[in-house]
Amino acid sequence: MDKETLRKAVIKERLELTNQEILTRSRTICQKIINTPEYKTAKVVYMYYAVNNEVSLRMIYDDCKKNNKIMAFPKVVGDKIKFCVAESEDDFEIGKFSIPEPKSNEEAPAPDIILVPGVAFSQDCMRIGYGGGFYDKFLSEVSVHSVGICYSFQVLESIPTTSHDERLDEIVFDD
Repeated sequence: MDKETLRKAVIKERLELTNQEILTRSRTICQKIINTPEYKTAKVVYMYYAVNNEVSLRMIYDDCKKNNKIMAFPKVVGDKIKFCVAESEDDFEIGKFSIPEPKSNEEAPAPDIILVPGVAFSQDCMRIGYGGGFYDKFLSEVSVHSVGICYSFQVLESIPTTSHDERLDEIVFDD
């Protein structure tokens, strides 16, 4: 199956999740992340604003606030993303691709961990995103513990990849 066909099939399945399924599964995933040594020791956490039934990181967001961790979210600038600090819901505006982005243009400090969304993941930590290559470009330029975040049905034995696709350090899902 090619990337585009796979994208459509997995997104369709994700969009069929109920709000309760998203909430329950997201809590399980977030608790797993919070319990990792990489997250526990992190001072700067790069994450994403969930859209289209992606895994909600609300529990991580709340934990970061409680533990004074710096949170940064992606902002599209040209053909790349940069991460900017956002501390409350008021710090976002609708950006490119209709995804909420930080209003601020000030780049965040270097990350200790990055939580990466995606459409599909392989068991060997490869990822298919939405097709823009934004995270692959970013990950190729930084050295950071990268964690793919997804539901169990998004993890496949293998996925089609190309030479510019970046391998993640781990994948966290709900099974």
